[in-house]
Amino acid sequence: MKLGELLDRRRVIVPLQARNVRDATMQLAAALIDSDAIADPARFRTLLEDEWPEDIVSVSGRAFLPHFRTDAARTVALALGVSGEPIARVAEPSRSARIVVLLVGPPAEAAAYLRAMAAVAQALSRDDTLEALHRAGSADDVLAVASLAEAPVPAEVAVRDVMTPVVTSVPPDMPLKDAAHILLARRVSAMPVVGPNGEVLGMLTDRHLMRVLLPEKVSAMSTGQVRAIKRRKSKESPVDPASTPVRDVMDRSVLCLEEEQTVADVAALMISKEVDRFPVTRDGALVGFLTRSDIVRKLLGA
Repeated sequence: MKLGELLDRRRVIVPLQARNVRDATMQLAAALIDSDAIADPARFRTLLEDEWPEDIVSVSGRAFLPHFRTDAARTVALALGVSGEPIARVAEPSRSARIVVLLVGPPAEAAAYLRAMAAVAQALSRDDTLEALHRAGSADDVLAVASLAEAPVPAEVAVRDVMTPVVTSVPPDMPLKDAAHILLARRVSAMPVVGPNGEVLGMLTDRHLMRVLLPEKVSAMSTGQVRAIKRRKSKESPVDPASTPVRDVMDRSVLCLEEEQTVADVAALMISKEVDRFPVTRDGALVGFLTRSDIVRKLLGA
Protein backbone atom coordinates (compact mmCIF):
# COMPACT_ATOMS: atom_id res chain seq x y z
CA MET A 1 0.00 0.00 0.00
CA LYS A 2 1.10 3.57 -0.74
CA LEU A 3 0.43 6.59 1.44
CA GLY A 4 -1.50 8.25 -1.36
CA GLU A 5 -4.16 5.55 -1.10
CA LEU A 6 -5.09 6.86 2.35
CA LEU A 7 -5.52 10.42 1.06
CA ASP A 8 -8.30 11.93 -1.03
CA ARG A 9 -8.51 15.30 -2.74
CA ARG A 10 -11.48 16.16 -0.51
CA ARG A 11 -9.27 15.62 2.55
CA VAL A 12 -6.54 18.07 1.54
CA ILE A 13 -6.85 21.73 2.57
CA VAL A 14 -4.53 24.25 0.89
CA PRO A 15 -4.14 26.86 2.12
CA LEU A 16 -5.04 25.85 5.66
CA GLN A 17 -6.18 28.92 7.56
CA ALA A 18 -6.02 28.07 11.25
CA ARG A 19 -5.15 29.90 14.44
CA ASN A 20 -3.61 26.86 16.13
CA VAL A 21 -3.29 23.09 15.81
CA ARG A 22 -6.66 22.41 17.38
CA ASP A 23 -8.40 24.72 14.95
CA ALA A 24 -6.56 23.02 12.08
CA THR A 25 -7.57 19.59 13.37
CA MET A 26 -11.23 20.57 13.49
CA GLN A 27 -11.06 21.72 9.85
CA LEU A 28 -9.38 18.49 8.77
CA ALA A 29 -11.94 16.48 10.76
CA ALA A 30 -14.73 18.22 8.82
CA ALA A 31 -12.98 17.22 5.59
CA LEU A 32 -12.89 13.58 6.75
CA ILE A 33 -16.59 13.71 7.52
CA ASP A 34 -17.44 15.32 4.17
CA SER A 35 -15.44 12.66 2.32
CA ASP A 36 -17.42 9.87 4.04
CA ALA A 37 -14.39 8.52 5.93
CA ILE A 38 -16.32 8.80 9.20
CA ALA A 39 -19.20 6.39 9.85
CA ASP A 40 -20.60 8.28 12.85
CA PRO A 41 -20.00 12.05 12.47
CA ALA A 42 -21.82 13.00 15.69
CA ARG A 43 -19.75 10.61 17.75
CA PHE A 44 -16.56 11.79 16.06
CA ARG A 45 -17.32 15.44 16.78
CA THR A 46 -17.97 14.58 20.42
CA LEU A 47 -14.62 12.78 20.57
CA LEU A 48 -12.83 15.84 19.21
CA GLU A 49 -14.49 18.11 21.74
CA ASP A 50 -14.19 15.90 24.83
CA GLU A 51 -11.05 13.81 24.35
CA TRP A 52 -8.46 16.06 22.82
CA PRO A 53 -5.21 14.03 22.77
CA GLU A 54 -2.36 15.03 25.03
CA ASP A 55 0.21 13.21 22.88
CA ILE A 56 -0.09 15.00 19.54
CA VAL A 57 3.04 13.97 17.69
CA SER A 58 5.39 16.63 16.39
CA VAL A 59 7.09 15.00 13.41
CA SER A 60 10.70 16.13 13.70
CA GLY A 61 9.51 19.73 14.05
CA ARG A 62 8.13 19.57 10.49
CA ALA A 63 4.46 18.79 11.06
CA PHE A 64 1.85 18.08 13.71
CA LEU A 65 0.15 14.70 13.68
CA PRO A 66 -3.03 14.56 15.82
CA HIS A 67 -4.44 11.05 15.77
CA PHE A 68 -7.54 9.24 17.00
CA ARG A 69 -8.47 5.58 17.23
CA THR A 70 -12.24 5.43 17.27
CA ASP A 71 -15.10 3.21 16.14
CA ALA A 72 -16.55 6.31 14.50
CA ALA A 73 -14.01 5.88 11.68
CA ARG A 74 -14.84 3.53 8.81
CA THR A 75 -11.19 2.67 8.16
CA VAL A 76 -7.71 4.18 8.43
CA ALA A 77 -7.71 7.56 6.68
CA LEU A 78 -5.65 10.74 6.47
CA ALA A 79 -6.46 14.43 6.06
CA LEU A 80 -3.67 16.92 5.37
CA GLY A 81 -3.47 20.68 5.52
CA VAL A 82 -0.71 23.12 4.55
CA SER A 83 -0.75 26.57 6.10
CA GLY A 84 0.85 29.65 4.59
CA GLU A 85 2.28 30.57 7.98
CA PRO A 86 3.55 28.41 10.87
CA ILE A 87 0.90 27.46 13.42
CA ALA A 88 1.44 26.17 16.94
CA ARG A 89 -0.25 24.31 19.75
CA VAL A 90 -1.97 26.53 22.31
CA ALA A 91 -0.01 24.88 25.13
CA GLU A 92 3.34 25.11 23.27
CA PRO A 93 3.50 28.36 21.30
CA SER A 94 7.25 27.90 20.75
CA ARG A 95 6.68 24.78 18.63
CA SER A 96 5.21 25.46 15.23
CA ALA A 97 4.92 23.97 11.74
CA ARG A 98 3.03 24.65 8.52
CA ILE A 99 1.76 21.10 8.00
CA VAL A 100 -0.92 19.28 10.01
CA VAL A 101 -1.87 15.66 9.27
CA LEU A 102 -4.92 14.14 10.95
CA LEU A 103 -4.94 10.34 11.18
CA VAL A 104 -8.00 8.30 12.21
CA GLY A 105 -8.71 4.60 12.32
CA PRO A 106 -10.93 2.07 14.09
CA PRO A 107 -9.44 0.15 17.05
CA ALA A 108 -9.78 -3.11 15.10
CA GLU A 109 -7.23 -1.79 12.57
CA ALA A 110 -4.55 -0.88 15.11
CA ALA A 111 -1.72 -2.40 13.06
CA ALA A 112 -2.63 -0.49 9.89
CA TYR A 113 -3.10 2.67 11.97
CA LEU A 114 0.45 2.46 13.37
CA ARG A 115 1.93 1.63 9.97
CA ALA A 116 0.23 4.64 8.42
CA MET A 117 1.63 6.85 11.17
CA ALA A 118 5.12 5.51 10.49
CA ALA A 119 4.73 6.16 6.76
CA VAL A 120 3.70 9.79 7.35
CA ALA A 121 6.68 10.37 9.62
CA GLN A 122 9.08 8.82 7.13
CA ALA A 123 7.72 10.80 4.18
CA LEU A 124 7.88 14.10 6.05
CA SER A 125 11.45 13.43 7.16
CA ARG A 126 12.53 14.04 3.55
CA ASP A 127 13.53 17.61 2.69
CA ASP A 128 12.18 17.33 -0.85
CA THR A 129 8.75 16.28 0.46
CA LEU A 130 8.64 19.16 2.91
CA GLU A 131 9.73 21.73 0.32
CA ALA A 132 7.17 20.49 -2.22
CA LEU A 133 4.35 20.64 0.32
CA HIS A 134 5.35 24.15 1.36
CA ARG A 135 5.21 25.23 -2.32
CA ALA A 136 1.82 23.59 -2.91
CA GLY A 137 -0.93 26.00 -3.93
CA SER A 138 -3.76 23.50 -4.17
CA ALA A 139 -4.91 20.02 -3.16
CA ASP A 140 -3.84 18.75 -6.59
CA ASP A 141 -0.32 20.06 -5.96
CA VAL A 142 -0.19 18.09 -2.71
CA LEU A 143 -1.38 14.88 -4.32
CA ALA A 144 1.20 15.35 -7.07
CA VAL A 145 4.10 15.20 -4.59
CA ALA A 146 5.45 11.78 -5.55
CA SER A 147 7.59 11.33 -2.44
CA LEU A 148 4.41 11.65 -0.38
CA ALA A 149 1.87 9.81 -2.54
CA GLU A 150 4.29 6.97 -3.40
CA ALA A 151 5.67 6.57 0.11
CA PRO A 152 5.18 2.91 1.08
CA VAL A 153 3.13 2.06 4.12
CA PRO A 154 5.49 -0.42 5.83
CA ALA A 155 4.68 -4.03 6.45
CA GLU A 156 3.86 -5.10 9.99
CA VAL A 157 6.26 -3.42 12.41
CA ALA A 158 7.86 -5.86 14.83
CA VAL A 159 9.34 -5.23 18.27
CA ARG A 160 12.83 -5.85 16.89
CA ASP A 161 12.39 -2.87 14.56
CA VAL A 162 11.88 -0.30 17.32
CA MET A 163 13.44 -1.75 20.49
CA THR A 164 16.65 -0.47 22.05
CA PRO A 165 19.15 -3.30 21.51
CA VAL A 166 21.76 -2.09 24.00
CA VAL A 167 20.28 -2.68 27.43
CA THR A 168 21.55 -1.53 30.80
CA SER A 169 21.03 -4.42 33.22
CA VAL A 170 22.27 -5.49 36.64
CA PRO A 171 22.87 -8.85 38.35
CA PRO A 172 20.62 -9.89 41.25
CA ASP A 173 23.42 -9.90 43.84
CA MET A 174 24.60 -6.34 43.16
CA PRO A 175 24.21 -4.01 46.20
CA LEU A 176 21.36 -1.58 45.72
CA LYS A 177 23.63 1.42 46.15
CA ASP A 178 25.82 0.32 43.22
CA ALA A 179 22.76 -0.36 41.07
CA ALA A 180 21.44 3.09 41.94
CA HIS A 181 24.65 4.70 40.69
CA ILE A 182 24.27 2.87 37.36
CA LEU A 183 20.61 3.79 37.02
CA LEU A 184 21.31 7.46 37.70
CA ALA A 185 24.45 7.59 35.53
CA ARG A 186 22.60 6.09 32.54
CA ARG A 187 19.59 8.36 33.14
CA VAL A 188 17.09 5.54 32.97
CA SER A 189 14.15 4.88 35.26
CA ALA A 190 14.24 1.07 35.12
CA MET A 191 16.71 -1.74 34.48
CA PRO A 192 16.17 -5.48 33.95
CA VAL A 193 17.80 -7.77 36.49
CA VAL A 194 19.42 -10.70 34.68
CA GLY A 195 20.95 -14.02 35.64
CA PRO A 196 24.24 -15.54 34.41
CA ASN A 197 22.70 -16.76 31.14
CA GLY A 198 20.95 -13.49 30.36
CA GLU A 199 17.59 -14.65 31.69
CA VAL A 200 15.32 -11.90 33.04
CA LEU A 201 14.79 -12.37 36.76
CA GLY A 202 13.10 -9.08 37.61
CA MET A 203 13.01 -5.32 37.16
CA LEU A 204 14.63 -2.60 39.25
CA THR A 205 13.05 0.86 39.07
CA ASP A 206 13.60 4.28 40.58
CA ARG A 207 10.57 3.51 42.75
CA HIS A 208 12.67 0.95 44.62
CA LEU A 209 15.36 3.56 45.24
CA MET A 210 12.79 5.93 46.69
CA ARG A 211 11.37 3.24 48.95
CA VAL A 212 14.64 1.86 50.28
CA LEU A 213 17.45 4.38 49.87
CA LEU A 214 15.87 7.77 50.55
CA PRO A 215 16.26 8.98 54.13
CA GLU A 216 13.18 8.89 56.31
CA LYS A 217 12.76 12.63 56.27
CA VAL A 218 12.96 14.90 53.26
CA SER A 219 13.00 18.56 54.21
CA ALA A 220 12.36 20.34 50.94
CA MET A 221 12.67 19.99 47.19
CA SER A 222 12.64 22.46 44.37
CA THR A 223 8.87 22.16 44.06
CA GLY A 224 8.20 22.77 47.73
CA GLN A 225 7.70 20.86 50.93
CA VAL A 226 7.01 17.13 50.71
CA ARG A 227 6.21 14.47 53.23
CA ALA A 228 8.84 12.19 54.65
CA ILE A 229 9.01 8.81 52.94
CA LYS A 230 9.11 6.03 55.49
CA ARG A 231 10.73 2.71 54.72
CA ARG A 232 8.76 -0.40 55.39
CA LYS A 233 9.78 -2.43 58.40
CA SER A 234 10.17 -5.72 56.58
CA LYS A 235 12.72 -8.13 55.30
CA GLU A 236 13.09 -5.85 52.26
CA SER A 237 14.53 -3.08 54.48
CA PRO A 238 17.63 -4.34 56.37
CA VAL A 239 19.62 -2.21 58.77
CA ASP A 240 21.92 -1.06 55.93
CA PRO A 241 19.66 -0.35 52.93
CA ALA A 242 22.60 0.51 50.66
CA SER A 243 23.97 -3.03 50.90
CA THR A 244 20.63 -4.68 50.14
CA PRO A 245 20.97 -7.05 47.15
CA VAL A 246 18.93 -6.02 44.14
CA ARG A 247 17.07 -9.35 44.27
CA ASP A 248 15.50 -8.37 47.61
CA VAL A 249 13.71 -5.30 46.27
CA MET A 250 13.20 -5.90 42.54
CA ASP A 251 9.84 -6.63 40.92
CA ARG A 252 9.80 -10.36 40.24
CA SER A 253 6.70 -10.35 38.07
CA VAL A 254 7.91 -8.96 34.74
CA LEU A 255 6.19 -9.10 31.37
CA CYS A 256 8.70 -9.86 28.61
CA LEU A 257 8.27 -9.49 24.86
CA GLU A 258 9.57 -11.59 21.99
CA GLU A 259 11.24 -9.90 19.02
CA GLU A 260 8.60 -11.18 16.59
CA GLN A 261 5.64 -9.59 18.39
CA THR A 262 4.01 -6.70 16.58
CA VAL A 263 4.11 -3.14 17.84
CA ALA A 264 0.32 -3.02 17.50
CA ASP A 265 0.02 -5.93 19.94
CA VAL A 266 2.45 -4.23 22.32
CA ALA A 267 0.50 -0.97 22.17
CA ALA A 268 -2.66 -2.85 23.14
CA LEU A 269 -0.75 -4.57 25.95
CA MET A 270 0.57 -1.26 27.26
CA ILE A 271 -2.97 0.05 27.50
CA SER A 272 -4.64 -3.05 28.96
CA LYS A 273 -1.89 -3.83 31.49
CA GLU A 274 -0.89 -0.21 32.20
CA VAL A 275 2.76 -1.08 31.56
CA ASP A 276 5.01 1.25 29.61
CA ARG A 277 8.28 -0.71 29.39
CA PHE A 278 9.24 -4.28 28.59
CA PRO A 279 12.42 -6.38 28.39
CA VAL A 280 12.71 -8.15 25.02
CA THR A 281 14.03 -11.71 24.97
CA ARG A 282 15.27 -14.25 22.45
CA ASP A 283 15.30 -17.90 23.51
CA GLY A 284 14.82 -16.72 27.08
CA ALA A 285 17.79 -14.31 27.10
CA LEU A 286 17.61 -10.51 27.21
CA VAL A 287 18.31 -8.86 23.82
CA GLY A 288 16.54 -5.51 24.05
CA PHE A 289 14.25 -3.11 25.86
CA LEU A 290 11.11 -1.38 24.61
CA THR A 291 9.34 1.63 26.12
CA ARG A 292 6.41 3.76 25.09
CA SER A 293 8.81 6.57 24.19
CA ASP A 294 10.78 4.19 21.93
CA ILE A 295 7.65 3.62 19.87
CA VAL A 296 6.97 7.35 19.58
CA ARG A 297 10.59 8.36 18.92
CA LYS A 298 11.63 5.60 16.52
CA LEU A 299 8.41 4.62 14.81
CA LEU A 300 6.79 8.05 14.60
CA GLY A 301 9.94 10.10 14.17
CA ALA A 302 9.07 12.45 17.02
